[in-house]
Amino acid sequence: MTELTGKTVLVTGAIGGIGKSVVAKLETLGAQILAVDMVPEEEAKTIFREAGLSKINYFRADLTSSQDLARLFTWASEIPLDSLVALAGIVVSGDLVNQTDEDIGRVIQTNLTSQLSLSKLCIQKWLSEGVAGQIIFVSSWVDHVPWPGITPYAASKAGLVAACRGIAREYATKGIRANLIAPGIVDVGMAAKQWREEPSYRARAGRAIPLGRLQKPEEVALGIAFLLSDSASYMTGSTLLMDGGASLYPLDPEEKI
Repeated sequence: MTELTGKTVLVTGAIGGIGKSVVAKLETLGAQILAVDMVPEEEAKTIFREAGLSKINYFRADLTSSQDLARLFTWASEIPLDSLVALAGIVVSGDLVNQTDEDIGRVIQTNLTSQLSLSKLCIQKWLSEGVAGQIIFVSSWVDHVPWPGITPYAASKAGLVAACRGIAREYATKGIRANLIAPGIVDVGMAAKQWREEPSYRARAGRAIPLGRLQKPEEVALGIAFLLSDSASYMTGSTLLMDGGASLYPLDPEEKI
């Protein structure tokens, strides 16, 4: 893996199950990290300290708030930022008719609209400073494969694909790139809980993953590190699909998932 020494990376959703692994891997590879999440500052510092991460700069922000986004970029104005890892996101489970309009709006606002607003501010900063920056959007294998119970989430991730490709197309001549990583079913949060506690979910998810196991958050972190490295310098508007083969399902045309 190419080292990331000299890169300054803004990571959103940095306190989440995947976020902590991403921050740890990028710091190990030499990147300077600007971590963003909604956890109070002292709590975040404790989490990073217990994880052995001593050099993390942390900013508390709700990315759906225009005021918080403005404060974030005032805070980062003097920092030579060159990369964004847009990891923050939420999911509300349930069939579409059982989800409220508020649930749907919150998922789209958090996972798509706020990511566009955040990207806009990064791009404006890079254009004014002449920086060839890069955005890594964290999508999902369900951005192109339907999975029961998370239709608004899947729609928000499909929107990220269009956003990424649009940004890549618009700003390539300025040296600004945008790529996506699409993980599979990661061993964190609700998926991990359901895998361990709900036999029906484990059976369904297990059939959907040819490799037969949940994805480790560290594996997602490795994919992000690759996209940030010089090894991926000729990639833009691309999706790195790391899903354990989940998007290949069903394995057998006669099998019902």
